Amino acid sequence: MSQTESSTHRDETAECALDTLRQSPEFRGPVRAPDHSHANDHFALVYENREEQFAAVVPFVRQGLERGERCLYIAYENSREDVLEAMREGGIDVDAALDSGALSVHTERETYLRNATFDADDTISFLDSAIEEASEQYEALRVTGEMSSVLQEDPEGAELVKCEAKANYLFDEADGVALCQYNRTRFPSDVIRDVISTHPLLVHDNRVSHNVYYTPPSEFFGPDKSEREVTRLLNTLVEQTDTKTELEERTAELEETVARLERSNAELKRFAHAASHDLQEPLRMISSYLQLLEHRYADALDSDAREYIDFAVDGADRMREMIDGLLAYSRLDRTPEKFEQVDCVAALDEAVANLEVAVEESGAVITSDELPAVRGDGTQLVQLFQNLLDNAITYAGDDPPRIHVGAKRGDGEWVFSVTDDGIGISPERTEEIFDVFTRLHTPDEYEGSGIGLAICHRIVTIHRGRIWAESEPDEGSTFSFTVPDEDATEVV
Repeated sequence: MSQTESSTHRDETAECALDTLRQSPEFRGPVRAPDHSHANDHFALVYENREEQFAAVVPFVRQGLERGERCLYIAYENSREDVLEAMREGGIDVDAALDSGALSVHTERETYLRNATFDADDTISFLDSAIEEASEQYEALRVTGEMSSVLQEDPEGAELVKCEAKANYLFDEADGVALCQYNRTRFPSDVIRDVISTHPLLVHDNRVSHNVYYTPPSEFFGPDKSEREVTRLLNTLVEQTDTKTELEERTAELEETVARLERSNAELKRFAHAASHDLQEPLRMISSYLQLLEHRYADALDSDAREYIDFAVDGADRMREMIDGLLAYSRLDRTPEKFEQVDCVAALDEAVANLEVAVEESGAVITSDELPAVRGDGTQLVQLFQNLLDNAITYAGDDPPRIHVGAKRGDGEWVFSVTDDGIGISPERTEEIFDVFTRLHTPDEYEGSGIGLAICHRIVTIHRGRIWAESEPDEGSTFSFTVPDEDATEVV
């Protein structure tokens, strides 16, 4: 492997070690990327119980094996059998890894204390040899060890801290990554403090942090250590204070923005309601007088005049439908805190009953899967099903529509679908159909206000879900929407 390839692989190994913890289901905390110029492949795990220990160690080893790396585990607190069992429970094919030589578990007497005493230089030499040996057959060396064994020979931790500091440079120059395990209940607090100071990346409480308290070895062991430590602590305090102040200011700004938006939304709703109500009466008057004109002066009107009056009445009726739709849209509002358990079977049945005339006239056949119960607004969910079914009936084409309502469990949500065999939609227009007053056809082709799907979108948004359409011209459409399945029952 060339020097450039080796450097690239070192970077990838360190980054993948971070990704392992980020993506692992055992590891629940956030993972922050490193920002140091070196030693980004040297981790310290500070844990307080076995669960926390193996939550980080097992995925660390598992990915090393998956990447074709040599994985070496140094046990002390746990027996070899306990370590291997934890790996099996974590999805590692232990037998295959042991047989191939990719994985090995050693004791402290075979590694750190192989010469009976703990010496920093001797340990670095051991790791250097292990890396060199691994690089002949494997992509890299991945080593993790339970460091409590060192306390037997180095109770004050002086040699240990020296070793850890030197390891930063070792792993910076070699194809290896290390996770050093420290049981906080066993080590003196001053040793843990120095461990924190000498590791650029810390794992604790199911989180990985780039270490703002990290001190490069040249500074940690230098003559100006105390002065540099004071400077570092003061700078950290200033940075944390500035960050907290900025966060408080941004929080205040956000709260003000939210309050302003809530006031604006309330005003818009009041305006929409007032405008819709105030516009209804003039439209009713226009329609009524036009019909009265047609009735009283029927003998004096020719065919063109009657046709013009019909156009005007039809236009007024369509405008009234749009206003009714806008009014319905403006009234849609419900907070999740007020949601109740809603039986979607009953909601669908009610929607079908509301469309009884349209179903009978079109000859529609509506089928469904077994549907779950979800938390939501029952009236709105009935409206959602009703609008989607009405849309499928309206755009059925010449044949009686066949419509199927389905539901399946997704990742933390229920995914509902309404599938028809109608005229379909061009794929490039499946997003705009959810906008208010958007119509893909003229009123002469298909009736409608152009607000039904916008209401569907609004209802789904209120329920913290998503809605989308999949379709091709002349091949029918599938409208899908999601609802969170928190507190939902199984399919009934």
